[in-house]
Amino acid sequence: ENQKYLTLRDGGKIPQVGLGTFLSKKNIKEVVKAAILEHGYRHIDTARFYGNEKDIGDGLKECFATGKVKREEIFITTKLRQAGKAPGCVEKELQDSLDDLQLEYVDLFLIHWPLGVYDQQEKKFTQTPLHVTWKEMENLVKKGKTKYIGLSNYNVQIIMDLLSYAEILPAVNQVELHPYLPQEDLIKFCQSQQIVVEAYSPMTSPGSAFIRKENKLLLEEPLVKELAKKYVRSPAQIVLNWALKRGYVILPKTENLGRLAENFTCQDFELSEEDAKKIMGLSCGFRCF
Repeated sequence: ENQKYLTLRDGGKIPQVGLGTFLSKKNIKEVVKAAILEHGYRHIDTARFYGNEKDIGDGLKECFATGKVKREEIFITTKLRQAGKAPGCVEKELQDSLDDLQLEYVDLFLIHWPLGVYDQQEKKFTQTPLHVTWKEMENLVKKGKTKYIGLSNYNVQIIMDLLSYAEILPAVNQVELHPYLPQEDLIKFCQSQQIVVEAYSPMTSPGSAFIRKENKLLLEEPLVKELAKKYVRSPAQIVLNWALKRGYVILPKTENLGRLAENFTCQDFELSEEDAKKIMGLSCGFRCF
């Protein structure tokens, strides 16, 4: 088995390559089945906001029914839509996800964004303090509905504040990470606090309706194409292996069954230190989201 793992603060393991599912609705059930049963993926990342948990749940159910893989072998993540949910809504949202995913628990439950919630009637944003939301997240661990809790799109300042009062510390911070946006300081801080970093959009996000109009084409960069030729790999594999070398989880997404293997086998080689430094030189602060 080629799947690499990282270690969480309590000694638990998280697969370093996962399947991202943002904007994946068309044939996500078949993608999940192929990823797990044919290519060896052991990490599936979704969110309530993605609107695809029912189809993912159907795919997971069929995988487990084959007897080839057990529930405890698959690391499954979902997310609370926003930090500003009204008190009492956090458990309901996770339970809705569990029902759709047809699971008794998830491995990781993240707060998706540090944002308030827009009240349609009041015509204003409301914001529940993070310490209130986090206490509800902690209770879900105690109830066995999630093994770990964490954050997504959080910066150093907010995390430092959270660490000052959290009873159960965040296991993960999932953020946008790629050669254009390497976020070195954030990664160093999280790793110093035993918070595993996860990268969404590790190849940027070509084709996303949410992406900025001035989208840069990472996989078309001359350097990336040159290294792909040197290592006899695809440009995507070069970029993904660079990310693995930096020590965080990557969540490449695809609805193309043929690319599942390409993304997963980015683990089968290693860039030299010199070439990894060259890729770091692409940093320009560009964000997709």
